[in-house]
Amino acid sequence: MVLSDRDIKREIKARNIIVDPAVNPIDISPSSLDVHLGNQILKFKEPAHPAVGLVIDISHPNVHTVFGELCITEDIQAEGYVLKPGEFILSNIQEKITLCSKISARIEGTSTLARFGLTVHSTAPTIHATYKGRLTLELCNHGKLPIRLKANMKIAQLIFEYLNTPSETILQSSWQEE
Repeated sequence: MVLSDRDIKREIKARNIIVDPAVNPIDISPSSLDVHLGNQILKFKEPAHPAVGLVIDISHPNVHTVFGELCITEDIQAEGYVLKPGEFILSNIQEKITLCSKISARIEGTSTLARFGLTVHSTAPTIHATYKGRLTLELCNHGKLPIRLKANMKIAQLIFEYLNTPSETILQSSWQEE
C-alpha cells in the first residue's frame, strides 16, 4: 500500500522514515516526497585524443576500477551545471534517507523535468526497508537544448510503501554512506 501525505508525515514523526536534512512540508505531495539534487556530479572525462574503438567491457572483473579511471567528480557551482544534449552524468540526492524495517520506497523522476528531455532515473529504483544513505541518480539529457541543473533543485520523488511484515534482513551501510 502506497503511503499518503498523512502517512508520510506520521511515519516521519514516528522516525520510521528519517530524512536529513529535515523535510520541508512543501516537499510532501499527496503520495510522495520530493528530493533534491546533491552538490556533486560524476561524469566521464573528455578524452585527450578521441579513442577509436574504445569499449567499456562491463563483464570485465575490474570494470569498476576502469569506470573510476574514466570519470571525474565535479562540484556543482552556484550558476549550476549545464547538461548538454545526449550527456549522461551521475549524482546523488541531497537527503540522507533511513527507512525502518516495515517501509520500503521507490524513486521516480518527475514529469515536469521529463517534459524538457531530462531523464532522472535510478538503476536501483527500489529502496529496501532498513536502507540508510544517499541515493544515486542517473541523469541524461534526451532533449535538443542544454539543461541547467542546480544543487538543491527538486530532482525526483520518493514513493513509500508498507511491507506486509517487517523485513528480517538489515542492510549494511551502502557505499554512498558518508
